Amino acid sequence: MILPEMPVDQDEREIEESRESYREWLAGPESFLAAVARHELPVGETLRFGVKGDVDLPDAGTRLVIEATEDGFRVDGFKRGPGIVRLGRYRLRLSHQNAPAVVVLDPEAPREMLSPRWFTYEPRFRFTSTIEPDLAQLALGSTRERERSAERLGWFDLVIGGVDCRLAVTRLLEPGVPKDSLQIFFRDLTTGEETYGLGRYLDLEEAGEGSYVVDFNRAYNPACAYSPHYNCPVPPAENRLEVAVTAGEMTPR
Repeated sequence: MILPEMPVDQDEREIEESRESYREWLAGPESFLAAVARHELPVGETLRFGVKGDVDLPDAGTRLVIEATEDGFRVDGFKRGPGIVRLGRYRLRLSHQNAPAVVVLDPEAPREMLSPRWFTYEPRFRFTSTIEPDLAQLALGSTRERERSAERLGWFDLVIGGVDCRLAVTRLLEPGVPKDSLQIFFRDLTTGEETYGLGRYLDLEEAGEGSYVVDFNRAYNPACAYSPHYNCPVPPAENRLEVAVTAGEMTPR
């Protein structure tokens, strides 16, 4: 285990810039805070959204027919993956996650203005490590009724705050998730106190030669920390750390 070559001040500057961008995004029309409703849409079923639709959105100006498929969606008959489509003043977030749903975003609706918070940048929570291979299929718990399909690629062995820690590296097996998207879903001794009660997520960044940057300063809250209209994976039991990871995002204020 070694520290990456990137200078600390450069990494800290990049993280501060990303945090400011996130603040701006949360105030925008497609943020988690703009969500006003969630409509479950089982595979093979359709819903009409908009004027005089199954989900009546009078200010939409028109109507869209959305069908959930095994590998994505059809919008007015056209195949597409998860993502956002526009409908008048609204945005419809097509969310598959093996439990397809459409989340309605209304930029003009009143919203609860939660403010994100982060711990001060700490270089001691930034590592470079290689994955110890251990491939296995997983069914992660979620904040909805259905489990989230994933696979464990292997493990990171890290020493965090003097404590030996072993973390499972996972990849969600869902439509729209890139094959190179690797994550750590974790809980630690700050969970439910200084940080969000479900746990936090961390996206991994390739560092070359089979190694990855594991930077807990970039740990973030799931969408569920900001809205009840989302479906978020629950960190697996093996990723419950007996150490306080005082880095990354805290509970929103």
